[in-house]
Amino acid sequence: MTLLLSTLLFRWYVFFFWGVGFWTLARIVGFSGALFRFLLAYGIAYSCEWSSARPGGWFPFGHYRYLPTTLSKEVWIGILPLMDSLSFAFLAVGALGLAAMYGHRTLGEALSLPWRDFWKVLSGAVALFVMIDMVIDPVALRGSRWFLGQIYDYPDGGSYFGVTLSNFAGWAVTGFFIMTLWKMLPFKPRIKQPSPVLDLILPVFLYGAVYLFNVSVALFLKEWGIAGADLFLGGLVSALFLARKIGHPPSSDD
Repeated sequence: MTLLLSTLLFRWYVFFFWGVGFWTLARIVGFSGALFRFLLAYGIAYSCEWSSARPGGWFPFGHYRYLPTTLSKEVWIGILPLMDSLSFAFLAVGALGLAAMYGHRTLGEALSLPWRDFWKVLSGAVALFVMIDMVIDPVALRGSRWFLGQIYDYPDGGSYFGVTLSNFAGWAVTGFFIMTLWKMLPFKPRIKQPSPVLDLILPVFLYGAVYLFNVSVALFLKEWGIAGADLFLGGLVSALFLARKIGHPPSSDD
């Protein structure tokens, strides 16, 4: 119990983002629907991470290893800290919601699309899912210099600020499976009179808050190269959305 409380206090930012993501999804599919999807996402993420982080493992992220530097501060499940695989679920909510917004839809509307149309949203969501990890992982790798702690490393190094390119391929694979399985589950809207504005704002807030948090850490660490790359990625996404808004305004059949 003490270790669980310590985990909540030590990883407060992870649980804050997790709560926002869970609330966002629960507004659409209800508490039980959101809980099942989040547990499913955790199971997929944990399995994929375990497969790569175990001795001799490599698929799907490439090989890396978790360092037991925080065993006395937070809950670990096997070779992984509890909080690590939690992030995949709320990042999937943010990425999927932002991709839906690109098509002038809410997250709920995207999940209710027929498969032939959902693939377009899914492809954008997977790209955004990978992009946010490109922002997160370089500063997480430098966790010894801020309150995250040095919980993992890449034994052979990596070409993207110390991160391997195979890691991003793994995020694409994991995100694809999580969001595809979410779509396959029964979809029953919970809200009789939904708030489209709030349903649009919440995923954007979630994704943007995670992005700004990690950019702020990069700036705090004076990692100008990482911060510059992050700002470039954020600017690229913003430019794509601006071009979409100017060149393709919402329509009834979009």
